[in-house]
Amino acid sequence: MRSTGARSRLLLLRKDARMFAGNGPLMRKLLIVAYAFPPHAAPGAARAWRFYKYLPEFGYETYVLTASCPDQPQPRVTYIRPPARNLGEKVLRRFFFPTDEDVLWTLPATRAARRMLIDTPMDAVLSTVPYIQDHTIAYRLKREFGLPWIADYRDPIVGNPFRRTTGIAGAVDRLLDARFFENADLLLSVTDYVRQAWIRRCPDVATKSAVIWNGYDPEEVIAPTPIPPRPYRVIAHFGSFYGGRAPGMALASVLRLVRRGVLDPARFRFRMVGVIGPEIVATNHDLFGQLTSLGCLEFVPPMPRPQALEAMMQSDSLLLVDNNSAAIGHTVPAKLFEYIRVGRPVLALTVNGSPVEQILAMSGVPFVTLTRELDESVVDAHMVEFLNLSTKPVGLSEQFLQEFNGRNQARTLAGLIDNLFNGCYAGISVHTGECGTETVEV
Repeated sequence: MRSTGARSRLLLLRKDARMFAGNGPLMRKLLIVAYAFPPHAAPGAARAWRFYKYLPEFGYETYVLTASCPDQPQPRVTYIRPPARNLGEKVLRRFFFPTDEDVLWTLPATRAARRMLIDTPMDAVLSTVPYIQDHTIAYRLKREFGLPWIADYRDPIVGNPFRRTTGIAGAVDRLLDARFFENADLLLSVTDYVRQAWIRRCPDVATKSAVIWNGYDPEEVIAPTPIPPRPYRVIAHFGSFYGGRAPGMALASVLRLVRRGVLDPARFRFRMVGVIGPEIVATNHDLFGQLTSLGCLEFVPPMPRPQALEAMMQSDSLLLVDNNSAAIGHTVPAKLFEYIRVGRPVLALTVNGSPVEQILAMSGVPFVTLTRELDESVVDAHMVEFLNLSTKPVGLSEQFLQEFNGRNQARTLAGLIDNLFNGCYAGISVHTGECGTETVEV
């Protein structure tokens, strides 16, 4: 660990660089640690991209450290190739980090971050998970250099239904998360549900946490385009199915309705674009087979983002699968904001009262939700209602367009980081607006 003297000299260097800039104060420099960064296919990569892109408008020059190989050079983005997945990696994944990829990337990435801080002293570091190594790297930089640290949680670590909660892996998650909570200067979650769970678990978090929802890039053009001529409606899903996140409830309803003669399978088609986990295929083998033979279900391999967006914008309606085995509505899938911007009906498999349901309700798009506590008859009625919704695009609410605009969210984040430097981050004010969404006052 660096000595206190070395740390103090680094802090003075950052301060002096701003004070004696030839043309006034320099922009503060923020290091973003993001294993997943475009063109990485993980939906959460887009959140790191929006911070990188828009924070410079509000006084923060952003630098990125990532394991995602860029398809074209980006200024201030440093790519560190993950090490080969050797026996050590396999052991770590098997016993300690079963849901995190390239755990050993922590080592070369930390070394690279140290070199970056020597060449370009940073004012703060922001890390965004998953994967857990991002917070691990930032934690080390916080301890060694005394940098203010913003820990951004796109998904929670403890209390995440898609992470292992028992055994060694569960214990490691709890230990590391406690260290992160103790050392981070600001904790960000993407929903009020997660933040409230944090406060129940650790009341001190209330004074250093805030909510910045997932959102959208206002400069990325996503809008409804004309639907190609075809004799059936396309209800499309984009992304992977894994764990307890599966479309079985909706598809089982479709099969029941077809068998009863309520639905004509030639008039609609569910199109699943992406990867389906083998456990989901095994569980739903007969269901998938019957609907495929009827011609109302098809599976399409993953496609590059531009093609996926084009197909999304030409869909009659869209399927969002937000369910999980624990029935927890803890986060918001990033694709929700893309779906909403298409302006056509959304069928959401989610949890009653979830953040997904709240955002859909305030967005202006027509939608129907299916939740696990509903009887089959009610599910079937909801399915018929959804398939009869008009596919004519609708305009979005001004509230949605403002609250989830990535530029506005970067402005909020910049204000929160400013508070860290002004020494007034304790007691960040978070209030609840319409539809239960939280906004942050800075």
